Amino acid sequence: MTSSLWRLDANDTTVLLIASGDSDVPSIAWFGDRLPDNSAKGDGAGLNAITSMTDLPLPMAKLDQSVPLSLFPQRSTGIDCSPALRGHSNGTLFDHRFERSGVTQKDGGLLIELHDNAAELAVVIEVILHVATGVLSIATTLTNNSRSSKCYTVDWLASATMPLPGSYRECLHLHGRWGLEFQTHRSAIAPGVLALNSHRGRTSHERYPAVITGTSGFSEQRGDVMAANLAWSGSHATGVELLSDGRVYYQSGVSLDPGELALEAGDAFTAPVCYFKRHSSSGLNAVSQAMHQYLRRKVLPAWTRKDRPVHANSWEALYFDHNIDTLKSLIDAAAEVGAERFILDDGWFPARRSDNAGLGDWVVDKTVYPDGLHPVVDHVRSHGMQFGLWFEPEMVNPDSELYRNHPDYALHLAPYETPPARNQLVLNIDNPDVFNYLHKQIASLVREYKIDYIKWDHNRDIILAGDGARSCMMRQTGACYRLMEKLNGEFENLEIESCSSGGARADWGVLRYTGRVWTSDSIDAIDRVKIQRGYSYFTPPEVMGAHVGHAEAHLTGRNINIHTRAIVALQGQYGYETDARKLSAEEKQTLLYYVSLYKNNRHWITSGTTWRLDSPVENLVCSGFVSEAKDKSWWFAVATASLPQTVPGQLVLAGLNPDAIYRVNPVSQNKEQLLVFTKKMPAWMLQEVSVSGALLMTVGLSLPVLPAQSALLIEVELQ
Repeated sequence: MTSSLWRLDANDTTVLLIASGDSDVPSIAWFGDRLPDNSAKGDGAGLNAITSMTDLPLPMAKLDQSVPLSLFPQRSTGIDCSPALRGHSNGTLFDHRFERSGVTQKDGGLLIELHDNAAELAVVIEVILHVATGVLSIATTLTNNSRSSKCYTVDWLASATMPLPGSYRECLHLHGRWGLEFQTHRSAIAPGVLALNSHRGRTSHERYPAVITGTSGFSEQRGDVMAANLAWSGSHATGVELLSDGRVYYQSGVSLDPGELALEAGDAFTAPVCYFKRHSSSGLNAVSQAMHQYLRRKVLPAWTRKDRPVHANSWEALYFDHNIDTLKSLIDAAAEVGAERFILDDGWFPARRSDNAGLGDWVVDKTVYPDGLHPVVDHVRSHGMQFGLWFEPEMVNPDSELYRNHPDYALHLAPYETPPARNQLVLNIDNPDVFNYLHKQIASLVREYKIDYIKWDHNRDIILAGDGARSCMMRQTGACYRLMEKLNGEFENLEIESCSSGGARADWGVLRYTGRVWTSDSIDAIDRVKIQRGYSYFTPPEVMGAHVGHAEAHLTGRNINIHTRAIVALQGQYGYETDARKLSAEEKQTLLYYVSLYKNNRHWITSGTTWRLDSPVENLVCSGFVSEAKDKSWWFAVATASLPQTVPGQLVLAGLNPDAIYRVNPVSQNKEQLLVFTKKMPAWMLQEVSVSGALLMTVGLSLPVLPAQSALLIEVELQ
């Protein structure tokens, strides 16, 4: 047998893949910090050393030969882990034995070709290491090469299987519910499988398809960690397993309905891409920052690199109470507080006076808007603002003309009745007639009103996702992508936001077509702090819609002062959900101050680095943005509840130039409010100070007394 070694290098990362025999499927021997150039080569002592070092012992009561944990594990080899492929040909060929037929190295990556001649199946695994960020992507394609027209039914195809270091014992993942998405939870990596699955037809509020694994006790700034992220917006399944022999691995892919994926002869299926990043010592921030940069460079639409405009959305000001004169006054008030884009939310189409009717009938309600939307759009543009419109394309109300004429357009499984949610059903947009109808209706409105932006909503889980007989669940997600992609191609300047009852469709799959996410339907600033922090593990701030809401949060009833609401909204793409007509003159001046802060700094935030800080005290959430040149930064401290000690402690910054001198300036306008709670403010808050980056990143800044639900924004700028 001839061993083979393949090496991929990025600026800070090396990947080594090894195969012991001529036809063995490669395994990852190393993925992590960059190795010296002479430490592992594909021939001579380097290859021999790696082969020797990774040779497995053979314990008792196991197979008579050891089995590597390859990129494509197979049950037929006897390995004790989840196989990469499960399927059959009408009940036969229920297992497989793939062998390597070729490896091609190109463009910073590898194309690994596998074949099973008996099953007449072929697999191509594309492994690419991004040079600038060290993010590794893995994509897997399965092809049915049957010469006798045999259909092959896929029950499971892993997007990727990644071995994890044996020292990894913790997994951080994101969970949640409607109105409280992206909450972090840590689980032990222990014997058995940690299964993080969603079968809801969308990413879901409950399970985000990404995890971060690492050594025990990893933190924002310390620890050996690896991030893994599945770019898929439908049902998904992720597992992290510790095997009895001590090996640990991650596996993720699409969660399929029974019989959903049947490959006829000649058909191929490419599983969604998985992305990985490892850093051996710098903790969560290091992998997040690499993920952010990769997303910006390789995934997000080009328009996300422009300055992100200030939004004003009509929903919480109007709900379904549409009236042209009311709308005009709301638009005027939004312009007065610095909005640059006005979005008309739900309620503009026929019969839509509540959520009981109208979905699917994408024409303007002439009883409310006798001249169409032109008076509203013209009024928006008279203020120099862009115009956006809300749609929920994949949904239909039974009380709609579309459903009355085409009940068969809705996903269903005969003879069962589909449970409604929010009084709506889901359209089968993989049906060409439905797809073409939706494209025609949306495109005609975009064209007529020169719409700049679509808020694309998706307000329910998918149940009984069939065409009457067979499942369409996975194809539903692909059809959504195609519809967005077609609109993006047709309207070069159109921007789309992904909203799904808030953050239930916020993954990297949909971000290729959208570039903005409505992170949660809750704009309670206290809840939003943790929602936005959780989402930041994989996504940079300019992607997060973050709005200033009413003083009393509509979803929670919590009353929060205007400074905290504005400071928290500055952590994302700033906007307004509040009814600006009801603001006092003082409140308008306050919001004008914060919106000017946003407009004067957004240009560097969209290319800057996000830092989540380890808090000095419980209930205090601290984070910051640092510009690419390290000449400017913002730092946030938000007390989500009463702090357990009277003095918060030191805010120790990160990511600055240690040799540079910086000016420190508290820029939030709530100093007078905070003075009520203290006898003496820290000196740096009373007069501008200059201090080195080294001291800011070691000694830090003494925080003032911060009562519950208060916030502080600090600017640190190169002197």
